[in-house]
Amino acid sequence: MQPRRPAAVGRIEKANDPRHALIRLLPYLKPFKFTLVLVFSCVIIYTLLGLVGPYLLGVAIDQFITPKQATGLAQIAGWMLAAYILNNVFQVIAGWMMASVSQRALKQLRRDLFGHLQQLPLNFFDRNPAGELMSRLTNDIDAINQAVSQNVTTLVASVLSMVGILITMFVLDVWLALASVLVVPIMIGFTEFVARYTRRGFRDLQQQLGGLNSVMEESISGQRVVKAFRRNESVIDDFRRHNQEVFRAGVYAN
Repeated sequence: MQPRRPAAVGRIEKANDPRHALIRLLPYLKPFKFTLVLVFSCVIIYTLLGLVGPYLLGVAIDQFITPKQATGLAQIAGWMLAAYILNNVFQVIAGWMMASVSQRALKQLRRDLFGHLQQLPLNFFDRNPAGELMSRLTNDIDAINQAVSQNVTTLVASVLSMVGILITMFVLDVWLALASVLVVPIMIGFTEFVARYTRRGFRDLQQQLGGLNSVMEESISGQRVVKAFRRNESVIDDFRRHNQEVFRAGVYAN
């Protein structure tokens, strides 16, 4: 019988083409395209409502508060309250629908991934620790879930908000808007600089999580051997070391 491979931190491959990897996820979302249309419709609505509030606040200051005219101020305040309430309502609806789509799509993805594992040869499992494979079935899928259910809608809402703000700024004051736009390339460059290190930290985090899962899986499944050879303290020290590495990688990734 071939000896069991000791726990080790596996190698996490860097995607050669992240865009292609994202495209491969689209078939899992295709059955829910109608729901996705509703989600993005809600995103557009609550983004516009989020822009209405500050606009009404400006109207209230210019036309009622500064001239000290109370007439009509209550109506503006009512419209602002309604805009903020509807903004939150549509955010909740969009978040709930997107979470539902994400969970149903990833349910099928987990099923396909687990089925694929059953078709792999035995030497694949000899080369890869069981804990690392379990990490890919759980932690990596959870990372995809967060990207689909939260980051996608946030990205769309942010882009729409930016476009709406720029249009409003150019309507109100062209020169001030141009001065603000000059800062955008600097912001984009800084964001890309930070994202480069964040992506590296995230890959390291997934790698360390795989190693930690390997330690836990092998220590729990091999408890008889651990206790027979009085290796309890050694296993605990190994766990603490991997746990500290996960902590370090998690702080760096965020």
